Amino acid sequence: MTKPLPYDLIIVGATGFVGGIVCRYLLSHWETAAAKNWAIASRSQAKLDRLVQSLSPQAAHLPTFVVDIKDEAAVTALCSQTKVVVSTVGPYALYGETLVRVCATTGTDYCDLTGEVQWVNQMIEKYEAIAKQSGARIVHCCGFDSIPSDLGVYYLQQQSQRRWGEPCIRVKMRVKACQGGISGGTIASGINLIQEAIADPSTRQALGNPYILCFQSNHGSDHPPSLIPVQNDPIFSGWTAPFVMAGINTPIVLRSNALQNEPMAKGFSMRKAS
Repeated sequence: MTKPLPYDLIIVGATGFVGGIVCRYLLSHWETAAAKNWAIASRSQAKLDRLVQSLSPQAAHLPTFVVDIKDEAAVTALCSQTKVVVSTVGPYALYGETLVRVCATTGTDYCDLTGEVQWVNQMIEKYEAIAKQSGARIVHCCGFDSIPSDLGVYYLQQQSQRRWGEPCIRVKMRVKACQGGISGGTIASGINLIQEAIADPSTRQALGNPYILCFQSNHGSDHPPSLIPVQNDPIFSGWTAPFVMAGINTPIVLRSNALQNEPMAKGFSMRKAS
């Protein structure tokens, strides 16, 4: 019989901007958060202590771990104690690989908030087979990129199948308004992505491929570019402009379609603008 793990989940990078938001959300929305076995991790005990003090009283005894995210032995020791790891440590292309590798190897479920499509592609190529063997579920892009796009299209296709007996072959998504700001980690991730694209022609080419996250057999499929130019859209009765995160949202939606054996129909396309 498998020995129960000490924790249900550990938030890595908890003392950062987004990590703090995740902690507060759990405490305010997870009805039994105080009773659940969860913990927080960061590089600094002092910052962890300040975070705990800033949270609600029910977090007073929240376990904390100091971990160097690039120290594989330390990361392995951390992951061996939990069912799920939530990573808010970005830029992921600079700091995220060790955690993905350890989770894939140890069978620990993992999710993050990355929007770095080139890094997600690298993680799939390196660790997908390992994760399948261990049983780990590695789920990237669990934030604004790309949950609204991925689950929005999924729900739309369910409704289309229910009402008309077939999925939509083409989907348009438009961002009319949104709330929230941009964290320092997001800005740093964007800068790093630009630097990688400048330094490596293959990265630039990959960023223009909507099927970058799909199986090799899908890469030659015909799909319009992810970024839409400024244009008048009569369906939405207005002008649209390129949506900067379409470069990650479209590949994620297409990957979901591929992983489900293309229930959205072959030739499916999704384009997003603002």
